[in-house]
Amino acid sequence: MSTRFKPAASPFILAVGMALCGIAAAADEPSPHYYLGLQAGRNNLDNWNADVSFGAGVSLPGKLGLDQGMHGGLVFGRQTEHARYEIEYQRGSFDLQSIELGPLKEAAGGSGHYEALTLNAYRTERLSDSFSGYVGAGIGFGKAKLPSASFSTGCQCFPGASGNGLAWQLRAGLEYDFTAAHKGFIQYTHLSLPGPDSGSTPGVDYDRKQVGIIGLGYRYAFP
Repeated sequence: MSTRFKPAASPFILAVGMALCGIAAAADEPSPHYYLGLQAGRNNLDNWNADVSFGAGVSLPGKLGLDQGMHGGLVFGRQTEHARYEIEYQRGSFDLQSIELGPLKEAAGGSGHYEALTLNAYRTERLSDSFSGYVGAGIGFGKAKLPSASFSTGCQCFPGASGNGLAWQLRAGLEYDFTAAHKGFIQYTHLSLPGPDSGSTPGVDYDRKQVGIIGLGYRYAFP
């Protein structure tokens, strides 16, 4: 039995935002450094809405029921006293549980995934000797792939679909310094992905999807 969660985006981002609120945007101080990092966590993908077209202007609303999956990422960046700039690659997965088309619903199987490559920028601030907070955003390229599924009646209503395009994200996190070089963090990411389509008729066209991700990670800082 899988464990599900619904990330409370607003309270988490608000808490970190309040901690950083009121801090003047000062010029970056000396002592910049580079870093490598990784994260692992879980997404909140439990459905994906779509428009199923049968041609001749006939279409019905559809939906995939999904099982939340794992999420991971790698990052390389540069940090100054009050800012971080980085390039990040992320990938997540999920499993198909059901398909819906109008009033019809049926169990189904399969798996899908998404990827994103973004350039991120953060405002950072020291909260204590060991803790710091950060908020920021990223923009780049994303893609998603969804499995094919059919009803027991034989209707191939959900052919396999893929798509790529603009991806963007918002993020807030809290970081702990084990040492000057080794850091651990927890963060919440709101990731927006392009909607896949099957490119066929009959076919399926999925909506752009907003994905919530809670992750734990590690950063290694070096000169």
